[in-house]
Amino acid sequence: MEQKTPHIVYTERISPKRRLIRSDGALYVVLLLGAFLAIFLSRVLAQRFGVLQIFVQIGLYAVLLGTGYWIYRTRLVDYLYELYDAELRVLQVVGAKQKTLLSIPLRAVEEVAPYRKTDARKAVRTFHGARESTVAVWYTEDGERYVACLNASDTMKEKLSEAAHAAK
Repeated sequence: MEQKTPHIVYTERISPKRRLIRSDGALYVVLLLGAFLAIFLSRVLAQRFGVLQIFVQIGLYAVLLGTGYWIYRTRLVDYLYELYDAELRVLQVVGAKQKTLLSIPLRAVEEVAPYRKTDARKAVRTFHGARESTVAVWYTEDGERYVACLNASDTMKEKLSEAAHAAK
């Protein structure tokens, strides 16, 4: 039996907008300065309030770790939307590492439209910014209705709509 090789129709990579700190080098310097500031603040606060320095350090490092995770989620994670002739794949890209988040067969797609609140279950996060400014893809999987939100361009939205209608 011959397997059909999937044919890629359209692909799009979405990166977060760099607002405050525009270069990766500057981001690294700011995080490094934040670590030094946490060390300095732990000494000052421990002396001022008479607490053991280790407790203050744990709190400040927890804040620094939370900030690092927030920066990772809002700045370093890109999404790659790949439209094939039979499915839509959404990949999370961090540096050279790619991880498939969603794989939606086009025959399961019910609607492609701007996001609106519905009773459909939300799929994993596959977009940056506010959910209300995304393109939503409603699809059915195992009898349940899901919605996946994308930061897709108008071109991707049109091609996805056309492919979903052609697959039915």
